[in-house]
Amino acid sequence: MLNTFLIEIFINYPAIIEASTTLHTQTNVLNKSKMRTIIISVLVLLCITDVSKAQKPYIKDATVEEQLEFVEKEASKWQNYIMVFDSWFRQLKNNVNNTISEKNEVISRLETTIVSKDSTITELNRQLELTASDLKETLKEKNSFSFLGISMAKGVFLSIVIFIFIILIAVTALAILVLQRNNLSASKIRKELEKTREEFEEHRQRARQKYEALVVQHHKEIQKIKEG
Repeated sequence: MLNTFLIEIFINYPAIIEASTTLHTQTNVLNKSKMRTIIISVLVLLCITDVSKAQKPYIKDATVEEQLEFVEKEASKWQNYIMVFDSWFRQLKNNVNNTISEKNEVISRLETTIVSKDSTITELNRQLELTASDLKETLKEKNSFSFLGISMAKGVFLSIVIFIFIILIAVTALAILVLQRNNLSASKIRKELEKTREEFEEHRQRARQKYEALVVQHHKEIQKIKEG
């Protein structure tokens, strides 16, 4: 491209001046200063002509990535340098700044949305904790009741009732056993009493019979004495 050619001219400018000076030494019409001015003027005119002919219209509506690719592709390159038109650079800078501003606005809106969401989540968590507490209290009230002015859980009350019922069954069984034992003892005592009565009656009968026998014998002895 013409820009590369111009750059080469700038680099070799001292040699060109020296050659021009040697060439015109004999005539001595132009000195080095005049020659330098002429060459610079020619180079400036060539640059202006090249710019007016080679500059492409800038892609304004493209993305930043596409604009960077456009500038990198269309800009003049020489060794490790890239020459960009000032209008392109200003347009790219303006577009980049606009894009950054838009992104910052989006980030700001997103941050506001995040803060709002965090506040909503915090409020929902608080309501969830209150609901869980109310549910726990409701279940506690549902599973408990007041007995003799004492609030207790239904499970505890049921355990107490079962325990009392078991104790009553045990006491009843013990009472039945004691009663049966007493009945057996009373029956045994009754039998022993009947046996004792029978023995006493037999003894009384034997004693009566002996007494009667003694009376009869005594009466007989008395009769014998009277007769004798």
